Amino acid sequence: MATALIIMSVGWFLVTLIAGVRSGARGWIDVALNREWLTFRSGVSIFLVIAALLSVATGRFLAGGILLLSAAAVRLLSPRVTGANWDFDDLGSHIASEVFFHCLAILGAALGLAGVVLGLLADLQTAPRVTLALTLGLAGLVAVNKSAARTRKLCSEIGKRSSAVARSFARLHATCDADKSDPGIKELQRKCLEDVDALARALDTRLNTGYRMIGTPVLPFFAYRRIVAELCIAARSGDKNATPWRAAEPKVRKIARACAKWTDEMA
Repeated sequence: MATALIIMSVGWFLVTLIAGVRSGARGWIDVALNREWLTFRSGVSIFLVIAALLSVATGRFLAGGILLLSAAAVRLLSPRVTGANWDFDDLGSHIASEVFFHCLAILGAALGLAGVVLGLLADLQTAPRVTLALTLGLAGLVAVNKSAARTRKLCSEIGKRSSAVARSFARLHATCDADKSDPGIKELQRKCLEDVDALARALDTRLNTGYRMIGTPVLPFFAYRRIVAELCIAARSGDKNATPWRAAEPKVRKIARACAKWTDEMA
């Protein structure tokens, strides 16, 4: 039954993708990919967790552990699709949800591994079995703490670099407003570009893991490329009333505000 449900979900996902490709609707494909993949991932994860709980309830620890490991793998090895399915206004909830579900998947992996070990070593006495289960549970908690600390550290760094960008542009705009022929403007523009580059590197870092292929980005790909381009153009312009800066400045504030909730200088 589980195999049939998974095959049906994958089949529907592929049909949706092929239909979009044949119609040439690129924007529709991006939206469909995000929606269908998130639905598929969530559905499979929920089904596997329920099946694991039922297996454990009936004393089948090995099967329950395998199912729970599978559910954790679905979440850990399939990052959120990087299309336009969240934006700057959703950044706070995006970070919170990614941290929560990533940590939940890590705990699920630890519990699943404990179930597999207990199932394979069913002849062990009670004391060693409890020791193994507690050891794996504590290892899961350590991994969760490390993952959450990584997110807090990244958000702290993004917050600092966002503030640096805002200060650099404020100095550039003040100087341009006072005297557009000021020879120091070139140096201020260079400083703005350096701070934008530093912010871009931080935003390009994955939230919950150091591995790019299985980590979730802070911003969707196109939103990330757009804000970096807007800031670079705004730095070369120096005009605070120009469209690039007026478009980018609210986004920088939203990024800083979302990351401020996770600021931890000691992480």
